Amino acid sequence: MIINASVGGTPGKDCGGYCRFCYFLTADYKYISSNSLGCKYCPPNKIGCDYCQEVPDSIINGFKPVSQVLSHLKKVLRWYEYLGLLNHKDDKILTCSCADIINFPNLPELLKALKDWGFQVHLGYTSGKRIVNEEMVTDLINLGLDEINFSVFSTNPALRRYWMRDKTPEESLKALKLLCENIDVHASTVVIPGVIDEGEIANTCGVMEDWGVKTFILSRFVNFKREGLIFNNGPIIENIETQPYEDFVELAKNISNQFSIKVVGSPFTDPETTGTPYMLSKRKYREHLNRLPEVTTDATIITSKLSLKPLKTIFEVIAPYKVNIVGVNEEIGDLITREDLETIDLEDVKEKVIIPGGTLVHNKVAYEIFNRDGEQRDIVRGPTTLFYLDTECVDLQYVLEYEIKSFKGLIDKINHG
Repeated sequence: MIINASVGGTPGKDCGGYCRFCYFLTADYKYISSNSLGCKYCPPNKIGCDYCQEVPDSIINGFKPVSQVLSHLKKVLRWYEYLGLLNHKDDKILTCSCADIINFPNLPELLKALKDWGFQVHLGYTSGKRIVNEEMVTDLINLGLDEINFSVFSTNPALRRYWMRDKTPEESLKALKLLCENIDVHASTVVIPGVIDEGEIANTCGVMEDWGVKTFILSRFVNFKREGLIFNNGPIIENIETQPYEDFVELAKNISNQFSIKVVGSPFTDPETTGTPYMLSKRKYREHLNRLPEVTTDATIITSKLSLKPLKTIFEVIAPYKVNIVGVNEEIGDLITREDLETIDLEDVKEKVIIPGGTLVHNKVAYEIFNRDGEQRDIVRGPTTLFYLDTECVDLQYVLEYEIKSFKGLIDKINHG
């Protein structure tokens, strides 16, 4: 089990400066500080809670004191222990930051505490820009670091220097190589049309294979709100059209076929585990739809642009007349906001509405949006996820069973609310 520990951090400040493709480069910080999105954990009469304010608060307030990080983590661990979910042998702590984890001023103290508690430690995102010599890496390894996510972007120092604004790209790459020689590394690049093409990705992936990275992640560059820029005023880079998701998936497959290391795409696509995500929508796994319970209630499922087609395929088989699927323009379900829900034509919506579990909308607001025509529709949140998200999992049967369990949960929400 992976347990998240957020340390906060302000993008552009606590990371060595903005990369030219950074998600937060054009973020409207005034909007972030003055608006609460809302989520499923909010109190009934208050928009905004610790869960949905985590990212906005981190962006505005910077890094948290290490005592606050550890205190919150202790509470989470006690809860997991109470539920009987803790298993120190298999569990790991994943440190999260909206900036760069290497810049967390109390990182050695945090690492030592987590190791003393008996956990494996996985450091979240680092660009490597603040690593100026190998001694910094050696110190982390000696503290017991087990795993790290490293944004390599490119092994071409000139590309790193310009696009990541890395002042010492050669040192950063030396640090990455040293990390690969000692711990598990998940390296990543950002696929920017016209900048990081298939040839450049193949060159970098080849070096990563030689150095022994565990996973190579292709992150699809996003440039518009519909792709996830919910805090932004405008595109990050003018005059760049984002690669269509279908083309991005094909690119991930092509790169995966060329190398022996695990290659995955983000948003989630795993070429190695054929059929994910939404295995149940593929003809190869269609027979497993017979294992799902009967749908007994009419409902409308609201979903994201990328999930619309696979969900339609599944429900056209198991409940063609009872359930209809309505998509919004937002590509990721967990990033759907009230503005997206307000675009839906209520003529297409039945008396029961299922919205994604992670939708960034307060329950009361969602109810008001779907009943603004005077109807009395029931609003129900679906499961948090419908497919397995862990890119490290290679057990196809486990991934399939996870998806079946998730869809059983969704059907239960449809039938019983």
